[in-house]
Amino acid sequence: MTRFLMTLGQAVDTIFTAIRHAVRGEIFVPRVPSARVVDVAAVMLGDRPIETLLTRIRPGGKIHEILISEEESFRTAARHGYYVLQPQLPELAAGSWDRALESEFSSAGSLVTGAELDALVALADFVDPAMSGPGAPAIAP
Repeated sequence: MTRFLMTLGQAVDTIFTAIRHAVRGEIFVPRVPSARVVDVAAVMLGDRPIETLLTRIRPGGKIHEILISEEESFRTAARHGYYVLQPQLPELAAGSWDRALESEFSSAGSLVTGAELDALVALADFVDPAMSGPGAPAIAP
């Protein structure tokens, strides 16, 4: 199972970039990396002796996230470090563009691991410092 990784700052940057540069009908999609959920959990756990339990996918759950579908890929351009979906309606389209994707943009395609994943998790500050280290609350087995 894979998921895209995005910090709150990146989400805010996406909004402001779209406000500044989008034309009517466009959708800005950030080019963000993804990782396997088990790899993210391993990085967050570090060397702490916390038991993990792997479960099955829930009904309706997805193995991979898709931010741009195969159908949308033919009208996707690249601008300002983002994928930009052009409007479906011809009267809203902003002229011609170079196609940026040949297929869907899925979390299965841009996986990060190792040191790169460690850096992304540290950057995102997913772990509350008060919850780890000396004096942290005990976790029941």
